[in-house]
Amino acid sequence: MIAQIRSAADLGDFIRRIRLQHGMTQGQLAAALGTTQRYVSELEAGRPKRADERYFEILARLGIALTAESTSPGDHA
Repeated sequence: MIAQIRSAADLGDFIRRIRLQHGMTQGQLAAALGTTQRYVSELEAGRPKRADERYFEILARLGIALTAESTSPGDHA
């Protein structure tokens, strides 16, 4: 699945959809990562979070890979 992420809310919605595809509750995902259901709930609600290790562990657990693309004219990577 591919999605354009333009905000914390977009990423939260994407995480929720992938979690549901995995058949997991917020509590199950939180328990698997040693975090709280509240953290997962707030992430899915689009409340901005620091991009810390826990944040990336959730993405990795769900098989979500982030990529970045520059849309500025003249940027070639």
